[in-house]
Amino acid sequence: MGPELIHATARVCKASVQAALDHLSTANGLSRWNLGMFDTTQEPDGLLTGLSLFDGMRAYARAELDPHKGLVTYRIGADAHTLVPRIHAQVVDAVALGYEAGLVLVSLQTWRTRGMDDARWLRLTTTHETEIDLIKAQLERGLGTDATTRQSRATAP
Repeated sequence: MGPELIHATARVCKASVQAALDHLSTANGLSRWNLGMFDTTQEPDGLLTGLSLFDGMRAYARAELDPHKGLVTYRIGADAHTLVPRIHAQVVDAVALGYEAGLVLVSLQTWRTRGMDDARWLRLTTTHETEIDLIKAQLERGLGTDATTRQSRATAP
């Protein structure tokens, strides 16, 4: 059996689908929970940039939102011109899974690249476990609400 190639984690959160998708797909949301792209900013062409809290390196991403599937595909990399679609977030109305109204299931999924060593993979999967807890806590505090997102977009430089 070879190395683990995929990791997924999920939480049920008290939030709307739209608030969760906004929190997962905008620079404002990402800057609050993404430890690999902290202090996220968005370029006019949609390119996201941020700094890794682990090594201080600049990271680049494009968050491709498919609202009909509740899916965010993150094309990521250390070079803005060679981004790889390696991480995905998905939001599902939890009613479809037997939960009460007003809840969503939020998941993060990542694929391991061929050259990723065990230490880097462990750091990534451990980070995603922390990030999913941050996402849940922030959504449940209202940080992903449509009003918060609109306000941050209106006050962004």
